Amino acid sequence: MAAEKFPSHTAKYAAICRAAHYVIDEKPVILADSFARAFAGFGSDEALLWALRNKWIMPPSQMRALSAVRTRYAEDELAEAVKRGISQYIVLGAGLDSFAYRCPASMHEIRIFEVDHPVSNAFKRDLVVKLGIQLRRTVTYVSVNFETQCLVESLINNGIDQDAPAFISWLGVTQYLTREAIFRTLQDLREAVARGSELVVQYVAPPEATGQEEAAAIASIAARAAAFGEPWISFFAPEEFEGLLETVGFEPVVHFGAEQASARYLAHRTDGLQLPNFFSVVKARAR
Repeated sequence: MAAEKFPSHTAKYAAICRAAHYVIDEKPVILADSFARAFAGFGSDEALLWALRNKWIMPPSQMRALSAVRTRYAEDELAEAVKRGISQYIVLGAGLDSFAYRCPASMHEIRIFEVDHPVSNAFKRDLVVKLGIQLRRTVTYVSVNFETQCLVESLINNGIDQDAPAFISWLGVTQYLTREAIFRTLQDLREAVARGSELVVQYVAPPEATGQEEAAAIASIAARAAAFGEPWISFFAPEEFEGLLETVGFEPVVHFGAEQASARYLAHRTDGLQLPNFFSVVKARAR
């Protein structure tokens, strides 16, 4: 596959992290994302391995773990929500997420709404076609320019059922947005979905709260993102983010930090894969 010009460097980096985890880390993997390599622009495992060995793109083990665990957790929680009757899944800031193309048979009938900027969504649609992936009829691309369009209207216009609960994942995005944009998006989500809808969202803890070594790691990762024009802007303490969710109507809030995630997904591994201490995910329900 020829090299592609990705509209988001961070979306590509997340796909590289998932692909690297799938190819080089100990089996069984945390997240079996067999599409990540192709979505990241590599035509074979050999091409990916060569790039990992010879270029700057080798993602640190902590970033491979973070990308795999946050996605696995969201998909595990989605599976439980589907058992409870939820049949709509909103992937906010979908980027190069591949769930819609590899979801288990038990979820083939749920409606999946991939929400992203029009440029990113157009790139994703073209990429899926180029790769020969058959798109399920239950998948809808929702293109939203948050500067000029309303998320609520975009979801409604694309067929979201506001009378039925939905499951929402919002991963790897909040650190790139202002607090005002995060608050507005959460407000819009609450307006768009029915009571009982469930939300999983990731945020990044403040560097000063994570220890000197971790703060240096955050600075390094943030500097690389900033070099691509996508700087890290917002950081939250757990109680801050919990208060934000409660204010807009999502509660109770369940925190899922590095310690809990490591116990669930990394406890029996022998390859030393570890999560960064700034890993922070919460789950909440629309009241």
